[in-house]
Amino acid sequence: MASSLTTSIDTAALCTKIVQFTDYLIDNFFLPLKACAAKTPQPTPAPLSIPTIPAEDVLPGSRARVSTLRRDCLIRDKHRCVVTRKFDKQEARRRHAECGQSAIDDDRQVFDWTDGTAFQTLEVAHILPHSLTNLEGHPQMTAARKNALDILNMFDMDVHRLITGTDIDRPTNALTLTRECHEEFGSFRMYFEAVGPPRTYCIASYDLPAFSAVPQPLTRTLFQSPTIDSPHPRLLAVHAAIAKVLHMSAAGKYCDHILRDTEEATFVESDGTTNLGTLVTLRFNGWWDGVLA
Repeated sequence: MASSLTTSIDTAALCTKIVQFTDYLIDNFFLPLKACAAKTPQPTPAPLSIPTIPAEDVLPGSRARVSTLRRDCLIRDKHRCVVTRKFDKQEARRRHAECGQSAIDDDRQVFDWTDGTAFQTLEVAHILPHSLTNLEGHPQMTAARKNALDILNMFDMDVHRLITGTDIDRPTNALTLTRECHEEFGSFRMYFEAVGPPRTYCIASYDLPAFSAVPQPLTRTLFQSPTIDSPHPRLLAVHAAIAKVLHMSAAGKYCDHILRDTEEATFVESDGTTNLGTLVTLRFNGWWDGVLA
């Protein structure tokens, strides 16, 4: 019975379907994420008291919303990168201008001004990029976003509800990182994996130690604020799952190869090696603005 059942399966057709499904995942999810994930804008953090924001400025991903998000994340994370614990250089300069050598950090400790590596420029990094929920634009662009969200829900059912609308720009979907960590995290090479205690994560990277901003192995407990939400564990878990799939399937290298065409190709190769169709689709669907970070 088992042998007759096995011989009745059309394995050739099954392989074709698997290849088609893999191409669909790459074209509609993994490649768009790689193209847009490290693109969080970095406006000046909003002041603690802000005026009423016009309705047209509160759309997901708007400069006003990201400015407020950056302010909130810096406050929640004590103006430090959650990975390296480097203090924000801009904030350190401001405090030094006010208090001189007696300036203190958020834990009321005096800065060590002799440490040349204590301060770095910090950025707000979306865990899942705000481009995912931008349903504005022409019908094909809207359809592309819906396809990506459907695939996202395959990793965690209904997880898209955590980033619907303006929730995409909430502190639950953001971390404070140095520029180097932001690039590594946004490219799905660095990831956070829960290890037990609340807000405690093993932070790992698929980069070689010589290239990574993560001193591995590294375990960190994320900062906590009584008024500002912590990064959502489900979003960090989905980010980590995507990073693992990209690495273990080699889809990440494939996507990076396609995106490198945008940097290295000054003209379209006649042999068809330039992924022109893919790049045009990314641009047309709003995943890529034509410039790599």
